[in-house]
Amino acid sequence: MQKLALLAVLLLTVFSGAASAASYGDTSPIYAGGGAGRMQLSAPCGGGDGCKGQDNGSGKLFAGFNFAPFSAWQGSELTSSVELVGYRSGKMNLARERGAASLRGAGLSYRISSRETDVLSVHARAGLTRLSGKFDGESRASTGLTGGLGIAYALDKHLSLTADYDVLRAGFGALARTHVHWMTLGAAWKF
Repeated sequence: MQKLALLAVLLLTVFSGAASAASYGDTSPIYAGGGAGRMQLSAPCGGGDGCKGQDNGSGKLFAGFNFAPFSAWQGSELTSSVELVGYRSGKMNLARERGAASLRGAGLSYRISSRETDVLSVHARAGLTRLSGKFDGESRASTGLTGGLGIAYALDKHLSLTADYDVLRAGFGALARTHVHWMTLGAAWKF
């Protein structure tokens, strides 16, 4: 986890230096934000049974760098970015014999956004994530894939409200094909 934090600081430093050389109007290409919501875990537990758990309080923090916008067709504005995200789940109760689970992790994603109106944009992301968790008191970690869709509503040139749906895939020993579905509501600030 320390290596990922060091990588995040290094990437943001490099991107902020590149941002000063590019023209982005009166805002920086760097953004940050957070969200809160619900996380649901599902995994095969063996014997045909599925382990499912849902929490009531997950959170995520993210920071990213927008590359210069481009147009794929007339009237469109697409923006690609690199995004770092950290997340933490609340406690999820699994099947009776599996106990409880909690997850935390970090990831790196490529995100593409399409501005639909002056205030509304939609985005999709795909990347890698490192999850670690406690399952019935035992700690495990795994690297997996992540993807998601979202929407943002700009309140002004800096602040926007966000809604995201993310899927994280990883494997934790006996819970080999773990899927985590996550819905969050939050806000983002463009510097």
